[in-house]
Amino acid sequence: MPHLAPVVLALLALADPPTPTPPQQQPTAPMDVVSALESALVDAIARAEPSVVAIAREKDGKTEETTAIRGRTPAPPAIQDAPIGFGVFRGGFEDLDNVEYVASDYGSGVVIGEKGEILTTFSVVKGASRLVVRAPGVKEFDAEVLAADSRSDLAVIVPREVPGQRSPALRPLPLGDGTKLRKGMFLLALGNPFNAGRDGKASASWGILANVARRLDAAHLRYEQNKRQLRHYPTLLQLDAKLNLGMSGGAVVNLKGELIGLTTNAANAGGFDAQAGYALPMDSLARRAIEALRQGREVEYGFLGIGLSDDGSNRVGTVQPGTPAGEGGMMPGDEVVSIGEIPVVDSDSLVMAVNAFSPGLPIRVRLRRDGEELEKTVVLSKLRITGEVIATSRPAPWRGLRVDFLSTDPRVSYGPAVLKAMAQGGVLVTEVVPGSAADDAGIKVGQCIIKVDGHPVKTPGDFVNVVKGLTGPVTLATEGEQVVTVR
Repeated sequence: MPHLAPVVLALLALADPPTPTPPQQQPTAPMDVVSALESALVDAIARAEPSVVAIAREKDGKTEETTAIRGRTPAPPAIQDAPIGFGVFRGGFEDLDNVEYVASDYGSGVVIGEKGEILTTFSVVKGASRLVVRAPGVKEFDAEVLAADSRSDLAVIVPREVPGQRSPALRPLPLGDGTKLRKGMFLLALGNPFNAGRDGKASASWGILANVARRLDAAHLRYEQNKRQLRHYPTLLQLDAKLNLGMSGGAVVNLKGELIGLTTNAANAGGFDAQAGYALPMDSLARRAIEALRQGREVEYGFLGIGLSDDGSNRVGTVQPGTPAGEGGMMPGDEVVSIGEIPVVDSDSLVMAVNAFSPGLPIRVRLRRDGEELEKTVVLSKLRITGEVIATSRPAPWRGLRVDFLSTDPRVSYGPAVLKAMAQGGVLVTEVVPGSAADDAGIKVGQCIIKVDGHPVKTPGDFVNVVKGLTGPVTLATEGEQVVTVR
């Protein structure tokens, strides 16, 4: 059909011209890749460095108690007329004009608040009688502990207020999300290794995230296995960058310059994994603790009252009567499916789930019993912390007394005495102000208050709500049905 040829040629002429073959893309030069990574690291360091500080700690040698706390009289320098921490020793002690005392005890911190709040680890401030901070471009200044929590190894310090003197201008570092990290991500660590940051300029190292959930054996630390304090053991970030002495409390940042972890030396026991660096992740639990510490409050942890079986599962081995679990109807053999919406698969996830909720609040516990799922509601009590707890913001005492959960009684174990008291309800008297109405009435620390003017109280919140607005004489029923009148 030769007469169709002109038509075909005409249609081909009207069609889109053929797409030219694109030129072959040139491969990216290796040096360009390296330069891009280098620029990203340099930029992240530049964003984070102004917020990382060096901290020098001085102890009085008389006690291990932390005394550099807001509201207390500051301790004088160990060497009169000589600054601590950030100079270089240049002479004999007899020549005080030339002495610049060098600290042998130091760490790091990260500015996180507009009011100069500095986040660091509890191990950096523990036992301090004086804390001195050096920040980039700022004259060194004294700081004091606003609040500290030994269980999470976290503390917040602030510049000490000096009459007639302006607070130092510090730049806070934004918090990132420590739950979105993945193994292999590039991270930076900034801090004060070997006290090199005494000039106020942090040192930096970088590497990859080696693991997002390291669990260390507490037997390697100076804590007994059943008294481990760091709730972060199963969630520690492991860095492939070695963190030298003095890096504790330093910043771990992502390439955006956000704080996603806080370096800790509490995980590095002598002779154990010395080449690894560990950090506390900025996850929901850390953020809850940090927010409480920034407000000067105690970080409170829930207490459920069960022990899981020894097979590593989520099966309940023991239930203490009188505890929230016992009162809530939990039984040995139950499998704990979740606390609230947090899944539970073993003892670590159970601890973390309970820690996510404040004491005194009802929470839903999903269980599996005899193959069937059921739901229980329990009101958490408060876990007793065995280490030092520092809080400078506390509710005002009522007529001279303060109360807390019975489960925090430091004088007894979770044995028959405290369990019996918990079963009948009540709150523990933790403080009686000398000369107050409570003191005059004969109230003693350690007593259990069961009723207030005939109203039962089971939590400190109950107590506060009942006494609110009460005037005149108030009767308190204590253990043994004794009645005391507070006027």
